[in-house]
Order: sequence, then C-alpha cells, then structure tokens
Amino acid sequence: MSVKRQPVSPPIRRKDGRGRPSTPFIRERILQSAAELFAEREFELVLIDEVAAHAGVGKGSVYRQFKSKEELYAAAVINGFTELQREIRSALAGCTSMREQIATIVRHAVRFFWSRRQFFALLRDPKALRPPQERQYQAQRNDLSRLISGVLDEGVKRGAMRPGIDTRIAAESLLGMMRGINRYGREYTTPERAVEIVTSIFLDGCAVAAR
Repeated sequence: MSVKRQPVSPPIRRKDGRGRPSTPFIRERILQSAAELFAEREFELVLIDEVAAHAGVGKGSVYRQFKSKEELYAAAVINGFTELQREIRSALAGCTSMREQIATIVRHAVRFFWSRRQFFALLRDPKALRPPQERQYQAQRNDLSRLISGVLDEGVKRGAMRPGIDTRIAAESLLGMMRGINRYGREYTTPERAVEIVTSIFLDGCAVAAR
C-alpha cells in the first residue's frame, strides 16, 4: 500500500526567539517516514536514525514521540489500518457483485499485510505493545472484521450468500486465511496469486460439487 507524504512545512520558531523551534505535524511526519521505511525493509534493518533523517527531524524527536522502535512500528501499522479501511470502503463503492467485493477486500488486505509481516511477530510478544496500543490495534482489527461481516450480511439479503451462515465467523475465517498466507505462504506465492486463491476458496470451496 503506497503512503502519501505530507508537504514539509518550515519550522515555526517561538515569537520571543528562545527555545527549540517547534515542528508542525512532527508525529505524523515520523509515522509516514516509518511506514515507508518499514515497507521497504525488515524490521531489524531499519534504524531510528534513518527514520529521523527521512522525516527531517532529530533522533531525539523520534524518541520523544515513541519510546522504542517496536512502539513506533506498531503505531505506524495501526495508523495504516485506519487508511486500509478507508481504501477498502472507497473501493467497495464501485463493486457490483459479491465476488468482486470479496476480491477487493482480499486484494487490499493482502497487499497491506504483505509489507508488514514483522508486525505479527511483535503481536506474539505480550511485551511488544503497550496497553493503549494493544487496545487501538484490537479496535482497528475488530472494525475490519465488522466491515467484512457487513458485506456478507448484505450478500445474504441479496441471495448472493447462503442463508443462515454466521457472517461473523465467516469474516474471521477470511481474515485467518489472509494472515496464514502472509505468514507461511510468501515463499511460494505472490500477492496477486494469493488474492485469486483466497477469493476462490472462500466463495467456492475446494471440493467438487456432488452430481
């Protein structure tokens, strides 16, 4: 998922001329820079110094906003979750069939997670996220699950999905498929191929229909 960078504004100095000049939107700039760098390289290969230089701020400014690289990475991904949902909702507006809707959701989600594989490793460590970030992550993830189940609910009403299906479990199943491929399947597949397979299995299953 591409990240749009905000135009960089010049520093604003205090009227009395004393103290360190403040930088507008410093947190947003740091998050943008971190998201771009983490999308290009593995978590361990990105240095805070690089994030600071990319954002045009000092290293100390990064640590004043985020206590650790793990916290910065988690914040960048949580912020990305918000953008992901906006992208999905916007893209769904142009879909006319259930298959197109599911493929759209899978395509955007797989691409988002593909460049953020390390985040799942951090989530498995209970010390990696601070409680406020853990709550933010869970809230964003639950919103994504509800978005999917809402699409499936509409499909049931239109007769495009089997009546009586538990759309909440179906939504979690779709998320689980995407997460599994992201963690274990990238050595032998591509995001494009993953979208095709996940959409097909979710809507059509694997077994041959009995005659």
